[in-house]
Amino acid sequence: MAGTWRRGQGRGALALLLILLLISASVAGCGERQNANHDGRQQANTPGQKGTGRQSALEENNAEHLLELGRAIVPFEKLDGQTYADAEKMAGLIGFHTEYSEDGKSLLIGDHDVVMTITDQSREVVKEERTLTMSKPARLMDGRMLVPSNELKKLFGDEAVFTVDAVQAAIFPKPQREDTAASQDFADDPAVRAEGRKAHAPWTAHGDGDASSPAGAELIKEAKRYLGVKYQFGAAHYATSKRFDCSSFVQYLFAKQGVDMPRTARAQARLGKEVARDKLRQGDLLYFYVPGRFKNDTTVGHVGIYIGNQQMIHASPLPQDGVQITDINKPYWKETFLFAKRIS
Repeated sequence: MAGTWRRGQGRGALALLLILLLISASVAGCGERQNANHDGRQQANTPGQKGTGRQSALEENNAEHLLELGRAIVPFEKLDGQTYADAEKMAGLIGFHTEYSEDGKSLLIGDHDVVMTITDQSREVVKEERTLTMSKPARLMDGRMLVPSNELKKLFGDEAVFTVDAVQAAIFPKPQREDTAASQDFADDPAVRAEGRKAHAPWTAHGDGDASSPAGAELIKEAKRYLGVKYQFGAAHYATSKRFDCSSFVQYLFAKQGVDMPRTARAQARLGKEVARDKLRQGDLLYFYVPGRFKNDTTVGHVGIYIGNQQMIHASPLPQDGVQITDINKPYWKETFLFAKRIS
């Protein structure tokens, strides 16, 4: 009887061992399928593919390249004896939106408008309406825009904190910006209210020697005509595209008032006189950064036009898609606000 029990016990142990082996093989198989699927998602975006963008770039890069220490890694590769880096991967990991131009030859990088354009077989990179010259031309290979690795600092040095060695670039999270005024409400200029003037008075000097923004009333009236016009990253002139991004909307409206403005939000931000967030007048330009784990949060990523009563009109992909009016006394806008400028 005891021998029968021991034989039964032995058969039971053998069966248990076989079950465990089968489970182990099944789990390994699942892991292989998951890895295969994951590898499939790592396919590089192809030129001409629209809307690849920040979210998809982060999704396809973070799982593989975010390390335990919080770094993001962009590996280098050799081509004809030269070391290159994937510019789209670099931009996507930092947190920028990326798309290819309609002809598929240029990589467009930015937040709510195009900050940088890198073109295949060209040494010249357009950044913030300025031309940077690389030591070697960019190369479009298998749907990836490659740039010389020794040019990464020139291209992205003011966008993120990263180190470059012989084999890779390691991107590090930016320390959070300390803004003691982040909780302060936006408000109309009290001097305008006290004098009984409307905040949208045309560009006329006031008693304090200051001026409200150009033809405020007409500017805002014209801006509202385009409510609902769809947003497009890097939109061509409205006459041909029937679309706006944040800075092309500003440029278009100010041109109608006889004021020439640069094409990008960053270049526009260099103009005008800075005003406090609680002394705003209609037509003032409001500048914000667009958050990202690895991004510099002191650089302009979005621009809107103040219309009074703590609201702005702007062309944006968020919170809606297109030209919209937004309440700026909300935490997101308070926290990402950089400064306001008055164009006189």
